[in-house]
Amino acid sequence: MVRVELYGIPRLEAGTTAVEVAASNVGEALKALGIRVPALVPDVVEPDGALSPHYLVAVDGGDLTRDLARPLRPGDVLVLVSAHAGG
Repeated sequence: MVRVELYGIPRLEAGTTAVEVAASNVGEALKALGIRVPALVPDVVEPDGALSPHYLVAVDGGDLTRDLARPLRPGDVLVLVSAHAGG
């Protein structure tokens, strides 16, 4: 399982702080997130599992990516990061 942590608007829309999903890559995790939390579609996750252009994914507290094929391991933590939060 992979943990997807939600902050800001995604947290408000989802009504939860985190969701556990089974996934072997970022794309699978996002698609599963959209299925588990339909309120995030299409503003955060697009219906096909792609990430909205307004977000990036931080993997295990560092590696920012939009690469849907990026592999994940059980226990990885994804954080959705809004592009609007930049400085």
